[in-house]
Amino acid sequence: MNYDYLSSCWKRLPLRRYVFFCGIVFSTLILLACPAETTPDSGNDIPLSGPRSIQITPKDGSLVLQWTKVAPAQGIIPSYDVYYNSTSANSANAEKWPESISSNDSQLVQATLTSLENHRTYYVWVKAVFAGLGASAYSETTYSIPIPPPMTPTSLEVISSEEMLEVRWGDGDEHVLKPKVAVTYEVYYQAGGSGSTPPENAPLVTVSETGAVIPGLTNNTSYTVWVRASNTAGKSTAYVRDTKAPAVQPGVPTMAPGTPTVEAGDGKLTLTWNQVSGVPRYKLYYNTSNNFSSATEFSQIIPANAPTVRADINGLDNTKAYFVWVQSWNSKCVTKDAPYSANITASVQPHPKPAIVWNDLTFELGTATADYIFAQDLAPSVFFPDGRPNTDRLTRVQETALGDLFTDAAAWYIKKKYPEENIDFVFLNGGYIDNALQKGKISTGSLSMITDPDSRNDKFLFLTLTGTQLKAFFDEVADVVHTGRGGPHETGFFGVISKEVQYTIQYYKLPTGTTELSGDAAEPYWHGIMKPGTLKINGEDIVDSQTYRICTTDYVAAGEWYTILYTDGQNKRPIDTPFWHGVAEYIYDQGTITPYLDGRIKVEGGVPLPAPWVPGDRIKD
Repeated sequence: MNYDYLSSCWKRLPLRRYVFFCGIVFSTLILLACPAETTPDSGNDIPLSGPRSIQITPKDGSLVLQWTKVAPAQGIIPSYDVYYNSTSANSANAEKWPESISSNDSQLVQATLTSLENHRTYYVWVKAVFAGLGASAYSETTYSIPIPPPMTPTSLEVISSEEMLEVRWGDGDEHVLKPKVAVTYEVYYQAGGSGSTPPENAPLVTVSETGAVIPGLTNNTSYTVWVRASNTAGKSTAYVRDTKAPAVQPGVPTMAPGTPTVEAGDGKLTLTWNQVSGVPRYKLYYNTSNNFSSATEFSQIIPANAPTVRADINGLDNTKAYFVWVQSWNSKCVTKDAPYSANITASVQPHPKPAIVWNDLTFELGTATADYIFAQDLAPSVFFPDGRPNTDRLTRVQETALGDLFTDAAAWYIKKKYPEENIDFVFLNGGYIDNALQKGKISTGSLSMITDPDSRNDKFLFLTLTGTQLKAFFDEVADVVHTGRGGPHETGFFGVISKEVQYTIQYYKLPTGTTELSGDAAEPYWHGIMKPGTLKINGEDIVDSQTYRICTTDYVAAGEWYTILYTDGQNKRPIDTPFWHGVAEYIYDQGTITPYLDGRIKVEGGVPLPAPWVPGDRIKD
């Protein structure tokens, strides 16, 4: 037995887990002293637990299912039966998959349904089967659609504008008479780059539409752009690429945006319009009369996007109706005379939406324009020679669109509902998120199913740390075990943060010539440090003497792994609102959401991950 390793694990045991561990030992001793419960003759005499949350990742002609294994009953370890139906979401008509699934040593149980039809919806259920006792009830209904990997994008076009490049391309699958299969597009760029593939350190923009804007570039500098399509079944076989330099002396825009579509919200109007080629940003105006010359300018300048731009005018009066305009804008614009859109055909009045009905699982919150990927295959490596087929729950290992959605949505909700808290950022553990958010309509039921079943009642909690304590807290965040797979070893405590915070976690570089690294030998490479100089809040270094207000959950604040939150957190204020309800309120307010990544968390070294991971050069002593 490796006693040094056990000692290391004991030292890393969080305070609350230490208390929990002692309780488990005490309870076990009591149970050993008690007589065993008699096994009933019928499984109907006792409740049998089954999987509560099934994660499905669509692949090419198959669906990969994962769930957390169920605890034994009467000392009997269950096996699992999988049921599926391609005609309706009715378990009574489900067909049983012929193979029974056995438990294994992993926390996760995995099964793959094969020989399925791409682009067809399949509903899935799982039962836990206890030999001699019976079976559990069906798990909750989960569904997904098998898809093939996307084809390489076509017809890449790069348009030069002031300090930016507009990138557009064709969908390689557009000729296929089936739903689109590309979930996201990876857009890489680098000054002076070359070659058919982007270098490892090339910046990355992830989008769900066939176009993107790359801002903040240097005029008169040549950039190479690469685009590749990606989904859970794989990536396109090649990139498309082009090279262009941003314009040096742009003129005043000559084209106005088209008439925007307008949606009413609570004290706001949401405008959507098509990107105008060559325009880097826009201004918005509003008026209670159809008169642009006296219209009020909205305070925020809206950056360009492609192929559509979406923005809110906030702070409006629900008792008034408004006309709105969108104006093309760049550095040459100095007056209000730049081209602007025609006003909408009729004024629109803001109004609050009806309250969310929480006990109605079909209540519609909004729409996702693309899938928010949750799990992904990773190639073989020295950590996992056989690869990791679909076991990477990405919210436990790197920045994800799902993690960004949950934390940014919670920050929006708290700043609107509890502005007096004046929070600096939101922090969440990656294990809170437990499933994919699929493209299309989002209901209260589908959103709640994304959260871990044991976490759905976790409430919001506020606390305060000094700058010195906050730095120590983020040292704990970097030290969370990072095995590259969303299974054991506390990976569920990988940090998920709102956009106010940015940092890079560094892991050890692998020993030269290593061909396999697993078990105890890999453990030191799973713990990281904050890369010096990268930890920022709103772009600024943390000030030791300053205090910072943090929003998290009561579970995280109770010291599960992050002991500093439990021991040093001051002015704690819990509120009786489940965390995911705040996310639901945000989606309901926005109406439409789109996956995005902004690079707030970067990972260097350690276990290989999807881009933008880089190998790193930190050497183990």
